[in-house]
Amino acid sequence: MPADFPFDVVAFDLDGTLADTAPDLTAALNHALGVLGRSPVPAEDVRHMVGHGARALLQKGLAATGEMTEELVERGFPLFIDYYLEHIADGTLIFPGLNAVLDKLAARGVKLAVCTNKQENLALRCLDELGWGNRFDAVVGGDTLPVRKPDPAPLFEAIARCGGGRAAYVGDSITDTDTGRNANIPTVAVSFGFSDRPVEQLDAAALIDHFDELIPTLERLGETESWLSCPICGSARFSARQQRGFVQCDDCGSNERARLLWMMLRKHDLLKSGLRVLHIAPERSYADRLHAIWGDGYEPVDIDPELYAFAPNIRKIDLVKDAAKLPSGHYDLIIHSHVMEHIPCNITAILWHLHRSLKPDGKQICCVPIIRDGHYSEDLGPISAEDATHRFGQGDHVRTFGGADIQRTLGMLFSLPADYDLTRDFNEATLIRNNIPRINWRGWSPNSVLVLEKDDLLLSS
Repeated sequence: MPADFPFDVVAFDLDGTLADTAPDLTAALNHALGVLGRSPVPAEDVRHMVGHGARALLQKGLAATGEMTEELVERGFPLFIDYYLEHIADGTLIFPGLNAVLDKLAARGVKLAVCTNKQENLALRCLDELGWGNRFDAVVGGDTLPVRKPDPAPLFEAIARCGGGRAAYVGDSITDTDTGRNANIPTVAVSFGFSDRPVEQLDAAALIDHFDELIPTLERLGETESWLSCPICGSARFSARQQRGFVQCDDCGSNERARLLWMMLRKHDLLKSGLRVLHIAPERSYADRLHAIWGDGYEPVDIDPELYAFAPNIRKIDLVKDAAKLPSGHYDLIIHSHVMEHIPCNITAILWHLHRSLKPDGKQICCVPIIRDGHYSEDLGPISAEDATHRFGQGDHVRTFGGADIQRTLGMLFSLPADYDLTRDFNEATLIRNNIPRINWRGWSPNSVLVLEKDDLLLSS
């Protein structure tokens, strides 16, 4: 990270943020509409149609001037693109003060990126025509990935291409602020762009009226660090974790599911002394913290204790052999996360024995990796690590759980909610602050945390 600046990467939207591209977008749209026999759309109206890419702009232009059909879109789209490529910067203007800000950021070691819903080839052409051919370290367009903003993946990709690190985003529309929120990255909104609503309603981390204000605003955001806070250790600094974005806490090392488990423990008033707790495959981010709370009542276990030497008094347990030996009605709480996909036996038996060992008011708080729209699959026979990786995602996995059939698998063992929705347990501000990405809020996912009460068990003798 630059020594005197809180962000490694600053990413920008293009249309309405870096430059006023409305004159040339209007000309291209009205050219296509004219060939199709439609009346032109005023430039001011076009400004509020921009943000979702060229095809969406054409669809909105057609809808504003008559009937919109896919046949007309298919006819008009190449007309729009061909014209726009030839006139992409005839009337486009860079917003005042921007070049000086880009110079200052680059001089301070900040990597610069563009993340736009404009097609990548159009974005590159536009930037080149504006004299920015080598200005940005990464450019990600609306067709660079299979998804586009407000999905956070394009923003993550832009940041990754800059080498990763702590990032901020600058945009002008609800698409941009939604993208920033989906990525849990602070977004600065500009008041002079193409927003179709009052900029005060964009719910950005900050709002600026001129690019002269950008650097002081980013410095202030970096100092307050008020938009994120790890619920385990209180840190506001997070790093990228594979393709999931900036989800790993720099201080305690927690990922999103570890933080969510901790949040559930706190919500259910379980972070208090006097409990007897079985913790399977304990998380490095808080094993010592849990031991400090529960003392001798805390029992961390795993089939390979050497991998968990950081956990106080870790002992070996092989759930295949030892689950049936667990004492009945013994534990106030059992915790496990991403364990059930490893166990090479009938998983129903393991989960039943774990639940049997809970006290009458005990809870099993766990995270079972669930593929959002996938199906249950299992193979207990001989299988190579390569085949297991291909089928189940990792060489030592023997099964996957799927959201599409969750009620016919885990839901036949435990009473599960009809749908998974974290906002029933936590308000949105808390989820954002604790860096739980929005993709995990609703719908089954690999980070879905279950709180199973004793009475939730559906199997009985």
